[in-house]
Amino acid sequence: MNQSPKTVWRMARFVEKQLGSLRGETNTGLPEAAWLSCLRLVRMRQQAQERGWFRAATKVERELNSEVFQLMRQLVTLQQELESASAEKLVPAIRTIYEDLLALEEEFGQYSIDLKNKTISVVTESIVLEGVYLGAFEIRLELATLDSDTPFQYQVFAQDPQPPITDDAVTHPHVQSDNVCEGDARMPIRRALEQGRLLDFFVLVSRLLRTYNPESPYIALSDWHSAECSECADVVTTEDQTHCTHCENRLCRECANRCVDCESSYCHDCVTRCEICRDDCCESCLKECALCCSNCCSNCLDNEERCSICETQEDEETYEPDQDITSSETVSPAGTPL
Repeated sequence: MNQSPKTVWRMARFVEKQLGSLRGETNTGLPEAAWLSCLRLVRMRQQAQERGWFRAATKVERELNSEVFQLMRQLVTLQQELESASAEKLVPAIRTIYEDLLALEEEFGQYSIDLKNKTISVVTESIVLEGVYLGAFEIRLELATLDSDTPFQYQVFAQDPQPPITDDAVTHPHVQSDNVCEGDARMPIRRALEQGRLLDFFVLVSRLLRTYNPESPYIALSDWHSAECSECADVVTTEDQTHCTHCENRLCRECANRCVDCESSYCHDCVTRCEICRDDCCESCLKECALCCSNCCSNCLDNEERCSICETQEDEETYEPDQDITSSETVSPAGTPL
């Protein structure tokens, strides 16, 4: 969208003022949350190994490796922040900010400036990573509140969301709930914002979205269209899986129990059985026999809602055979005894 020079200039003035009022403090807190998460996973792995739950222990170990990687990366970032904490923050000239804003249209094509909400947005081209289509993303930069330690805050919004089948909040391997896991790009992005290099900021985030780090995704691209079966833990693709109608657990087709009446799929914990034929049946499809109160599928009930066993017994009790005419004497056609 073309922006008028007046609109661009007014936004440049807002940005200049924001940078000038930036606090000098730097957030140098230790990554306690990541450390506590690692401790919790270590205990979980030890308990699983002691109880002989080796598959669970392997799964926890994978999570632990990921958390340790995140902890190490946060510590490196903290070190970088400490080194640059006392660095002088120069406010760029308003003309430089203005020219950066004008350059966004040439770089991205789609960009917008919202003076009312004090936001600047660009839209990337459609992104495909390792054959997985993710669509285009809007990078929205907003002037932060004056008590923030950064001059801006930003989020990334999927224009054509293509989340993995296991988590709708993830729209990109490194984007969850519209927030980006910046990884090694965190410090370059932060410096670009603190120095008012808006064009560099948008280019850095755009390149980050076009990059895939297989060591630290929210969801791996290889698992984008697949998930573990909740019953057997085998990884199956979208085409080869279903889900429990009751609890929504994902199931491979081999582990899915299909109701004989409604044909919906259920996991082992959510399915029951007809007490007569022993076929799988969900609770909502079962009906009580009018006589013995057994829980039955529709195939085992007659029109009077009697199960097949009660129906047979009742028919036998009410059956009256024809009375054969028997006599100890044989009667002649004339009616006289022979």
